[in-house]
Amino acid sequence: MICQSCGRANELGAKFCKGCGAPLASDEGTQQNNSYQPGAGYPTNMQNQYGMPQSMYAGTTRMTKEEFDQCESIKPIAKNIRASAIIAYVIGAISLVANVILGGNVFGILDVAIVVGLGLGIQFAKSRVCAVILGVYSVFNLIYMIVLTGRPGGWLIIICAVYAIMYTFKYQKAWNAYQQTGQL
Repeated sequence: MICQSCGRANELGAKFCKGCGAPLASDEGTQQNNSYQPGAGYPTNMQNQYGMPQSMYAGTTRMTKEEFDQCESIKPIAKNIRASAIIAYVIGAISLVANVILGGNVFGILDVAIVVGLGLGIQFAKSRVCAVILGVYSVFNLIYMIVLTGRPGGWLIIICAVYAIMYTFKYQKAWNAYQQTGQL
């Protein structure tokens, strides 16, 4: 289907343009030529791809967050958020090995839980709050290392936090703009 707003070609049966996010007009001729018939073999109250009752789905003109994440202009932002979360998981694994296993510090498990938990919030909720808390925690960690050892440490977590803050804020700004205007 060709988007009337931006001219991008989209998959047959797509409800929203993957380029600009505009709702795509359904074409009766296209639907008749398509061998897939919505609702075929399903109860009449479950006739859409999301398994939602038709009464709930009717009239929806905005993408879900999952559909929004698949738009061409949002994919790089979502990938960068996922990358910052993966870095947080790596930091958690390093802390687990260095502090808990090799160092014998059982309280290091708390550090691992905080970093991995915030990484999960960043990846799955794309949470600005988790990104900011990770930033605050990383600064605290840096100061703690300076006081404890006399040298700065924990640079990787600071880089991860800055990266997460930048991209979660970009994502939320794009999502809010889409919710207000219906355009990417």
